[in-house]
Amino acid sequence: MLTHKDLWLKGVQDAVSDALRRQCTDPSDRFYGTIEGVAGGYTNPHSALYTARTFLQAYYCDGQKYFHDPLMLERSIPALEYALRLQHDDGTMDLLETNFHDGAETSFTVGTIAPIALLMKAKTQNTPPENRAWELMYRYLENCARGVVDGGFHTPNHRWVMSAALAFLYKITGYAPCLYKLRHLLDEGIDCDAEGEFTERSSGTYNLVCDRALIFIAEAADMPEMLDYVKRNLKMMTMYFEPDLTINTMNSTRQDAGTSPDWRIYYGLYLYMALRTRDAEFIWIANRMLEQSAGAMSWAASKAPGQMLPGFEYLPFVLLDPALDPGCMETEGTPPCFDYVKHFENSGVVRMRKGDTSLTLIQHNPMFAKLKLLNHWVGLRFCGTFYAKGQFEAQEITRDGEFFILTYRCRWGYKGPLPEKPASSVWREMDHSSRPNVFMQDYIVRVRMRFTGRGLEAHITTEGVERVLCKLELLLESGGHYMTSDSELRARPGDYVYQKCPRAGYRYNDSRTLVIEGGAFNEPYGENMRGSVPVPDGVFTVCCTFETPIDHTVRLSFV
Repeated sequence: MLTHKDLWLKGVQDAVSDALRRQCTDPSDRFYGTIEGVAGGYTNPHSALYTARTFLQAYYCDGQKYFHDPLMLERSIPALEYALRLQHDDGTMDLLETNFHDGAETSFTVGTIAPIALLMKAKTQNTPPENRAWELMYRYLENCARGVVDGGFHTPNHRWVMSAALAFLYKITGYAPCLYKLRHLLDEGIDCDAEGEFTERSSGTYNLVCDRALIFIAEAADMPEMLDYVKRNLKMMTMYFEPDLTINTMNSTRQDAGTSPDWRIYYGLYLYMALRTRDAEFIWIANRMLEQSAGAMSWAASKAPGQMLPGFEYLPFVLLDPALDPGCMETEGTPPCFDYVKHFENSGVVRMRKGDTSLTLIQHNPMFAKLKLLNHWVGLRFCGTFYAKGQFEAQEITRDGEFFILTYRCRWGYKGPLPEKPASSVWREMDHSSRPNVFMQDYIVRVRMRFTGRGLEAHITTEGVERVLCKLELLLESGGHYMTSDSELRARPGDYVYQKCPRAGYRYNDSRTLVIEGGAFNEPYGENMRGSVPVPDGVFTVCCTFETPIDHTVRLSFV
């Protein structure tokens, strides 16, 4: 049976094999020492440090074929020299796609190489090649210490990435200003709420960045209290795992919003925290991720693909600390509860799950609800022609027993003439703030939602202005069959149909069916409704149309 240790040793070897093949070894080439970034179109300076890390970690990692292989030191040296060539005199590095003299990017590079520096410092035999690699690495980190101390950041997570770098740099170089700035940054307090959510709510990207940085601070600055935030976030993440073993990112404020990353991107975090805390749920999750990738679990076989896990980036700490004994992973652990209803009020999201079905409700998002059965999904959107301001995005979510009520309110109308003669007859030079409001109208939409285990019930009501044309859109994956009592059509990407009949079905290629009850038709005005959000590429849309006032219920259920 594949163990976690087997996996990380294999990962070390595979990474070295790939780096040996791809590293530029021509001294006359401008990329000498690094791996050219072919896919991205440019070569980030960071790539050289990943290359050096790959070789040096293998050199000091017993149990795999590159342990104490002199080639690892030989190939790491030009990679470190490449990084030094690109380092600015002020100690900073560039993120070439956007940021220059960047303290945060410099800190990310420190997070890449500093754990290896600690490993090297503890394990070195002081051979001439080791000493040469150490000299280059130390020079790079010593320069970084000045760059990170003097540098700045843009986003919330950058503060903790910089803090982690400062902790490493102080531990390695003893440069006192690193400690002062670390304390200054930590004085702001960690932006992780009681539920475990960070400011950026980025379950697919920046949660991992924050957790990693806090682990680094805990390790490098001897601040184990930082792991409390990591534990809190990882407990929360169990409620963002979808039945198909992807991650829900609907409420992210960053570039991962709306994506569906594989849950195994969290493998290293759950494994490290299982080793450090012996938490039974973390052990269970890391073991399931391992078994899924090894193809050993039948329950996972029909879900996410069987690709292998990413490398274990916390391996240097395991090699340095005997307390991080992988033997604890031989226990089964305890599964998290996957039957829950949870309202993350600070984040504006409700997550409900029962076994293989989940429902997400979200504020400030045109797709205000998403229902999933395994890998099948349907998203809900609502819009009206109210002054091109009628796109429904819930401003609040409240609970009433088993129902959640999503509410959108908008008041709009017209303007009257200025109360006094303006100084200029040029429209753009007039002070329009003093114009009176005229014929103001209220547009209030409420969607009362209930999770029914394998489906949902949505009761839509409106108040205020009459005769607003409205639509409810059901966004579905294309490729299935849309069926009514007297017709059936193959749902191609971009197709848009109006459901007039009270009941229809959408049959997927695996024979599962979504039943749609509550069709409605007022006008064939939906797909190009003014003020509405365009239909995403690749989906099939079922539309119901109305005219205010509305009092209508739609039910969806997977069978």
